[in-house]
Amino acid sequence: MYKLEIVTPEGIVYSGEAYQTVVNTADGEIGILENHMLLLTNVIPGKIRIEKEGEEPIEYASTYGVIDVAGDKVIILAEEIYEIDKIDGVKETQLLEEAEAKLESEELSEEERERYEKQKFRAETLLRILEESKQKVG
Repeated sequence: MYKLEIVTPEGIVYSGEAYQTVVNTADGEIGILENHMLLLTNVIPGKIRIEKEGEEPIEYASTYGVIDVAGDKVIILAEEIYEIDKIDGVKETQLLEEAEAKLESEELSEEERERYEKQKFRAETLLRILEESKQKVG
């Protein structure tokens, strides 16, 4: 077990012990166990799954951020974290449509194109997570 904190600009979302944490990074999905090697890498939109021995996993949806693994402490700093059933499907659909419309424009700077590509990926991922959770329930 190790100490895990998940933090957004609004405050601490989770603080407690974890047996394993699974998170999506720029290098793929990784699982963090106790005594994991030191690591500092980018988090991309996806699920964060927190596992504790003998308990049901806790899942959140994350947007962009970083994960810092240092000995017996893991910190995830993210722009946004959502309880999966609290994802706003209407808002994410609007963000997706906006990004797709902007990306069709040929008059975007490289920086703007990158921003809208990230926005599109974020919205697509959160909508997929929301849809998967509804299928599990239904």
